[in-house]
Amino acid sequence: MAGYIQGIITGAALIGVAVSLVATARPQPKVLDVERINIREPDGTLRMVIAGRDKFPGSFFKGKEIDRPDRRHAAGLLFLNDEGTENGGLIWAGKMREGKPDAGASLTFDRYENDQTIQLLQKDGGDRDIAALIISDRPGASLYGLKDGKPNLKDPSEGGAPRVFVGKSMDRASVMMLQDATGVPRLMLKVDSDGSSSINFLDGQGNVVRTIGPEE
Repeated sequence: MAGYIQGIITGAALIGVAVSLVATARPQPKVLDVERINIREPDGTLRMVIAGRDKFPGSFFKGKEIDRPDRRHAAGLLFLNDEGTENGGLIWAGKMREGKPDAGASLTFDRYENDQTIQLLQKDGGDRDIAALIISDRPGASLYGLKDGKPNLKDPSEGGAPRVFVGKSMDRASVMMLQDATGVPRLMLKVDSDGSSSINFLDGQGNVVRTIGPEE
């Protein structure tokens, strides 16, 4: 009986090894075709969404989705924090429209429960394009609230403003622009496409009040 039992154990061990070898040798998929992938923590908290245009989600507040019809034009990734609330993302889109490119991409990082404070932006309109780093000021108040027991999103423009722009403008100038708390440009360093350079000081309405050139 002991020899019989030992034979069963040995046989089971050999079968286990064989199954393990087969599993190891099984070819791994090299292409995965899906429309959307949700990345979750072990407790189910949503942390990232990767999706094509037609499946790209709305905003998320503590795990609950808020419809965003304005996001139905691009594919990308949506980042969510430890509480399942949106805190940035990467989107991109591009096609020909009326004989010209209509394309762009945007990588953003949000303040907690608010809008983006850092954006890396690229837009291509054919004869006019832009590429820039934009830093914005956002309040500490939450953009999210509840309405009829459902989460809703307030106007992101309330209480926030861009403060720094560094990049290439649509007129092909290299620009560094500093803005005040309301988003009005107050100081601009600029090199035009023809090579001319200047430092511009602006008033509270965005009008140039003084310009310093290379010879001053």
